[in-house]
Amino acid sequence: MAASVAEAVKIAKKDKAAVILACGGSGRRFSAGLGVAAGTVAEAAAAGADAEVEAKQFLMLGDRPVLAHSLAFLESYSRVDEVVLVLPLQHLERGEALVQGQWLPGLRFPKVKAILAGGESRQESVAKGLAALAHRQGAVLIHDGVRPCTPREVFDRVIDGTLAWGNAVAAIPVRDTIKRADQAGIVRETLERQGLWQIQTPQGFMIHELSQAYRQVGEGLAVTDDAALMEACGHKIHLVEGHPVNIKLTYPEDLPLLEALLSRR
Repeated sequence: MAASVAEAVKIAKKDKAAVILACGGSGRRFSAGLGVAAGTVAEAAAAGADAEVEAKQFLMLGDRPVLAHSLAFLESYSRVDEVVLVLPLQHLERGEALVQGQWLPGLRFPKVKAILAGGESRQESVAKGLAALAHRQGAVLIHDGVRPCTPREVFDRVIDGTLAWGNAVAAIPVRDTIKRADQAGIVRETLERQGLWQIQTPQGFMIHELSQAYRQVGEGLAVTDDAALMEACGHKIHLVEGHPVNIKLTYPEDLPLLEALLSRR
């Protein structure tokens, strides 16, 4: 592990963090796999609910949408006091209904202080979320809204690491052999597994540093996560222990797995 929270400065539990919950994806990879989908997803597709199939954050996972599971955790988690929810423009009304308790009566999420339309890229969406947090300082966590099973201890480690070192990113070591192949599927290289990490969210940063990095880079650099953007600006990124159950809903076959994990919890 690149860094250990146990070796860092102990952080008082009273310190709070904000969360930008990113749900602005198009769902192309998810809908592309519908040929192997089953259960809830297949039923939605058969009913012609194309918009809902692509909006994976609103697919039902047990008794509530995927996004509601993520929001419910943050609502109960004492170390987060403000959430900014970033959604595709066409789903803002659905997000408002969910947050205000109009979708699931009795289930509201008052920690959500802003619901914003995302941009064309993840970077643009996160930048909008940061602008909504311009009134505060301290730590901000960037988290995928479709990771409904993230354990509490992962959030603890990311917040502790961020307050101690300025940033912290949840990650797990790569377990399988990784090969690099060309477009024809021919293996060109077998990578050394040691030192390779699978990056997850949440990813924690100090608000002013991440905001400065976004101003510095703008849209001139295409990256897949905020840690890469910070790296491009010269910041050393600290990894903390993630968890194998911290799965992002990406393909239809992920849905029954998430259902099983949530039923165990």
